[in-house]
Amino acid sequence: MARANLLLSADLERAFADAQSGKLRYVKVSIDDESFVLSAVGAAAEPRADVEQLVTTHLDAQQASFVLLCVDTNVAALRWVLLAFVPESVSVRDRMLYSSSRDSLKKQLGLNYFAGEFHATELSEVTWESFLEARKKQAADAPLSESERLLKEAAKLERDTNVKSSAMGVVPFEITQNVRDKLRLLQDNKFDWIAMKLSEDNESVEVVKSLESVELIDVPATLDRRSPSFVAYRYRAPGATSLIFMYVCPEDSPVRLKMVYSTCKATVLAVANEELNIKFDHTVSSVSSCL
Repeated sequence: MARANLLLSADLERAFADAQSGKLRYVKVSIDDESFVLSAVGAAAEPRADVEQLVTTHLDAQQASFVLLCVDTNVAALRWVLLAFVPESVSVRDRMLYSSSRDSLKKQLGLNYFAGEFHATELSEVTWESFLEARKKQAADAPLSESERLLKEAAKLERDTNVKSSAMGVVPFEITQNVRDKLRLLQDNKFDWIAMKLSEDNESVEVVKSLESVELIDVPATLDRRSPSFVAYRYRAPGATSLIFMYVCPEDSPVRLKMVYSTCKATVLAVANEELNIKFDHTVSSVSSCL
């Protein structure tokens, strides 16, 4: 089955970043118009009661959705279980869409945040015990491969930086003044394309390319396919424009570099959103050798 490659809405990206504070038990996600969108959130209180509230208040026995639920909100590095709730009564298209897009959702939010997943077709299957069992099952999987061990190390590096979106107290990466200036020009319609990369010491974000005009058809040729980068792009459609933030990473990039960029993404977005008041309509993460 082909895997759906949907966009991640800016509201969902911000909500999931804010959820790392431990104040939320779950984040509900729906698919709307080829995008993952925020549907609902639930505050963290008593775990079993939180799941019961999710079922009675936010799940519809006739509608598919995803739920990201935090099993333990009292630890520094939160881990989430992904529920794909897909009732038998939904259309074949929706069943295929939700089934094929799970990996895309996890990759765009960050694979290392997830500690398990399960599938349910009826409300009665969505219980606190189901989430616990999903986490237990993943923990009992086969021994880690070499690449998985590297990912685990990189995940620890990511957690140690304590990136919490706009709620963070210390920004672990410096955003240079040139980046701020160019993003403001993007906001003022002076540029369509701002490409950014980490410096050689991986401590600051710098502008590497800025273009006044880039047509959608030219995006693949404009992207740097050799090393990871961030791109702020203004897509100009007839009668409207959209601001898109892209994290692009070649598949063969070193695992550690991938994770450093994945961590840094939250810092760049926080500066854009909170300091510069730039609200991206979509965020796209592509870990691939081609687009």
